[in-house]
Formats: sequence, structure tokens, C-alpha cells
Amino acid sequence: MQYFGGKHRISKKLADFINKRLEKDQPFVDLFCGSCNVISKVDDKRIRIANDRHKYLVAMWRAATTGWVPPTVVTREDYEYVKKNKDENEALTGFVGFGMSFGGKWFGGFTGEVSKNGQNYLKCAVSGLEKKLKGLNNVQFYNEDYSQVQLPDNSLIYCDIPYKGTTPYCKKEVGIFDHESFYKWCKEMVADGHTVFVSEYKENVPQDARILLELLSGTTNAAWQGSSKKTVEVIYTWEEVK
Repeated sequence: MQYFGGKHRISKKLADFINKRLEKDQPFVDLFCGSCNVISKVDDKRIRIANDRHKYLVAMWRAATTGWVPPTVVTREDYEYVKKNKDENEALTGFVGFGMSFGGKWFGGFTGEVSKNGQNYLKCAVSGLEKKLKGLNNVQFYNEDYSQVQLPDNSLIYCDIPYKGTTPYCKKEVGIFDHESFYKWCKEMVADGHTVFVSEYKENVPQDARILLELLSGTTNAAWQGSSKKTVEVIYTWEEVK
């Protein structure tokens, strides 16, 4: 399923990096889980928690992991109806709002079920969802502000935050992200014994943080516009990693 800002292209490398650093039985928390590209690839022999502020997205994941089946047909009329009646079926709204919109941008324009070159957008959205479900067994889903999630002791916390300096989206659903408050919270979590990994563009890494991994990737919005713009994404932390 398309998702604006998702980590599809680099998710395997990110998950491999995280899996190598997880201690035995250490809980894993994907605090801004989005399209679940990363947590669906993280070793499941532990507590796994997925959280996101977007209530419709979380409703979709909760429903899908308990047997909800996405639609087989989504017309333009269906798309517009769901957009105007978001709370009627929150799981369906999450699927249609992201999966059937250009570039996976929240209700950013109906893709059509089939593109001019014959790509079946709906089929791709359903297939993408189903593939991830295979890796989401026993994941606990939450819809909270990141600072309100109850964290198990000694968790490895992965934070795919809204990147600094990028255009905010879904403001009504998730609000405006305060990076400085987030940095302060991260340091508090490290002091409490957690491991914190944060994804960002390299140029936005705080001066007192340490880069652990660098990956060259194309931006999601550039990709759906046919551009090959490249960026350097990193994982950084404030704690000393063994």
C-alpha cells in the first residue's frame, strides 16, 4: 500500500540494522509506524508495539490484523463518499485515504483503479497490505501521541518522525510536529534505559546526536512524480550503542 513518507525502498536495510542490535527478548516499539514497512520485518520473538497518531491508519491496521478484508472495487464516487464520511468506517477510510490516493498522500486525489499504462492501483494496494500482514502477528497497535505510549522496560524505540523542513501533511489528524520537544523526550528515554533510533535526512541531524547508518534513497513524493531525486537518510541516536 502506498504511504506518503513510507520506507518501502529502504525498509529491509533498516530492519536488518535494527534486528542486529536487538537484544534477546528486548521489546521493539515502532513509535511512528505509518505503513508498517519496518516493524513487519522486525524479529517477532519479542513484544512488538506499533503506534501512530493517525487514527484512521491505526484503525485499518487493527482491523486488517483481525480479519478485515479491503474492498475489491473502489470507484471515484466511493472515494469521495469515504472522504466526506470518514468516521463511518474508520478502517476503510484508512485504506482508501492512503491506498487509493496519488503518491499515498492522505486523500491527495483519486488514483483511479487502473492507470493509463494498465497498472491496477487497487490490486497493488491490497497486495501490499496483505504482504505486510504476514509480518504483523501479535503486534500491539496504539493510537497515541508518541510521548503517551506506555513503553516496556529496556525497549528499542524506532522513530520515523516527520522530517524537519518538509511539508507537513495530515495536520488535522496528527497536528504539527515539535522537533525540539521530541529531542528532549528522546534524551529522557535514553536516561530511562531505552535505546532510541531516529530516522531523518542527514542534514537535519541534531549536533549532539550520533549517526549510526546512512542510506541513499529516493523521496516518496519524487518517485510518484517520475523523478529520480536522491536523498541521504540516516538513523541517529544519543546513546552509546554497544
